[in-house]
Amino acid sequence: MYPRDLKPKLVELVLDQRTLLSVYVAAALVVTIQRGVFGFPNDYAIFRASFWNLIGNNDLYALRLDQARDYFKYSPTFALLFAPFAVLPFALGLFFWNVLNALAIFFALRALLPREHWATARILVALPALRSLQSSQSNALVAALIIVAFVCLERGWLWRGGLAIALGAIIKIFPAVAVIFALPSKDRVRAILVTVLCTTILIALPLLVVPPSALAAQYRSWGALEQREAALVGSSAMELLRNAGITWPAWPIQLIGLAILLAVLLLRLRDWDDRNLRLQFLGFVMVFCVVFNHRAERQSAVIAVAGMVIWYLASPRQLWRTTFFAVGYLLVVMAGSAVVPDAIKNVLSAPVRFSIPLTVLWLVMFGDLTIRRTHRQVGEGR
Repeated sequence: MYPRDLKPKLVELVLDQRTLLSVYVAAALVVTIQRGVFGFPNDYAIFRASFWNLIGNNDLYALRLDQARDYFKYSPTFALLFAPFAVLPFALGLFFWNVLNALAIFFALRALLPREHWATARILVALPALRSLQSSQSNALVAALIIVAFVCLERGWLWRGGLAIALGAIIKIFPAVAVIFALPSKDRVRAILVTVLCTTILIALPLLVVPPSALAAQYRSWGALEQREAALVGSSAMELLRNAGITWPAWPIQLIGLAILLAVLLLRLRDWDDRNLRLQFLGFVMVFCVVFNHRAERQSAVIAVAGMVIWYLASPRQLWRTTFFAVGYLLVVMAGSAVVPDAIKNVLSAPVRFSIPLTVLWLVMFGDLTIRRTHRQVGEGR
């Protein structure tokens, strides 16, 4: 027989922060070997080449098959900020890029949640974070920047919050919606102005290495690429509407989603001193950033799953809520993993494994935030 205290010790070991940190760093190392040595990390190759194209005054948004197998779709500023990784040897730069993404979400959850929820959140977010790392994408970093923006604005750190929002926006654009967290504050105008200033500085930052005319040309080229891809629907709510025969452009549906965010915030503004509510709203916004993103894909799941986890941990435990969360998590995270046999994956269509459960859960969050008052306070991260 095992000693009676063996199970508690094992649980304590698994939940230990240093153990989880080691797991995240080890995952970054394994993915680097998997993709950087035995495979080709296409997204990382795109990011790495973007820096050299920027300083070489080459069009960032032209397809160069000798560099990578897709277009660069981020801002010129992102290309410049990728310099620390681009100047390193390929595999070493890939490793540090993966480590940055892994540690960003790891410590963002630490700053956000109380001690009793750290481990749970990190364990639940680990798999979608790993999926993003396997594609060398920036989604874990983007999720972390949204959380950091929330924490900073919550604590009155306007410059840090504004910088976090600006950094997220120059990567994915959608994280700009995090400015909504400043609206309940008395310093809302100053916070918005600080965010605009930080964003403006970042937009102009490539002027350190290229002349104004060249930077203007890069932004025109980026705008043209964005316009060409405006009709995309990705794995999103727009995809579901299109499958139902509603062929609206993405932007009116995105505006409706944004209007819902603002309406919920206004409705619950009197309860904003309840941190439980604030965390639930953060989760609501993070899922929005994927459900209404016309270029969302499975690698974006870490942003939405982090939001799902934050919302669930901040909510009272009730069977209906646990059921929705569990089903959503199983479909979005587990159904696409190697754990699930291909026979089951073939039965479940792509929307059933991603856009449908995320959209349904976002609507559940909407109803939950609209008709229910929170009761149990969740303390701030310590």
